[in-house]
Amino acid sequence: MYSRCSALKFSKKAFDMLPKKDQISCSSLVSGYAQNELLEEAVLLLREISMSNFAAIDSFMISSVLGAAAVANRLCIGTQLHAHVTKMGLNSNVSVGTSLVTMYSKCGGIEDCSKAFDHIEEPDVVGWTTMIASYAQHGKGLEALRVYDHMIKAGIRPDSVTFVGVLSACSHANLVEEGYFHFNTMTKDFGIQPNNRHYACMVDILCRSGRLKEAEMFINSMPIEPDPLVWETLLAACKLHGDVQLGQEAAKKVMDLEPLDAGAYVALSNICADVGQWEEVVGIRSQMKGTGVRKEPGWSFI
Repeated sequence: MYSRCSALKFSKKAFDMLPKKDQISCSSLVSGYAQNELLEEAVLLLREISMSNFAAIDSFMISSVLGAAAVANRLCIGTQLHAHVTKMGLNSNVSVGTSLVTMYSKCGGIEDCSKAFDHIEEPDVVGWTTMIASYAQHGKGLEALRVYDHMIKAGIRPDSVTFVGVLSACSHANLVEEGYFHFNTMTKDFGIQPNNRHYACMVDILCRSGRLKEAEMFINSMPIEPDPLVWETLLAACKLHGDVQLGQEAAKKVMDLEPLDAGAYVALSNICADVGQWEEVVGIRSQMKGTGVRKEPGWSFI
């Protein structure tokens, strides 16, 4: 209860007062620390459990801490845990292996992702999808599609999340026709209805290839109502390609759906500024002030 309420101090006190600590209590506190991004505390507790023999360190505990290491971008802790689980023989566990793939992906080590994935004895759909998404996020679209092909040959049925990774891979590899193919197989072969995330991926595929008008027609033909993400994807492409007219249309759609989203105003203002339409820039900024929209100031860790 304390862990779920983020009251970790009380949770630790309750844990210390237990006359006998078991697997459930240990796992609960470890995951509580991990979910609240208290990585050091989670690692110290793992060490305490290991040295005190309260309970066996299991895949659930390890996966929780690896997830926290990924969020915190703490590669050093992640690699230490990897060495520890290898000694324990847990690196072939699908939950731990998938968590290692995620951790290495977020910390920038795509080669280590692949090695961790190769050690998983029987990857499930989550494991395969994580590897596909990792390759896609690192700009290795062709490798991601090869993993997808291996997944299908292994008899694993893809889910909705898998296809987000596949379509992202097509986008990064500039594979428009392949993108259409996989988008269509979602419904035809697997009975999965595309959602706005999938449509946004297709828009991104078309926009990266410079096919902005085709992307607009694709959006207008959608059987579901496009959400802000779909229009924002088109708007970003208009900024890149300097398409003022289409950018204005996309920005208006975003503003209609999210009136207080400063990003659309700023993007449109930048598009107009890039082509020297300064009167438009002034008008957009005045519109922002009139509607009470404020641009969030930028910040940095440095």
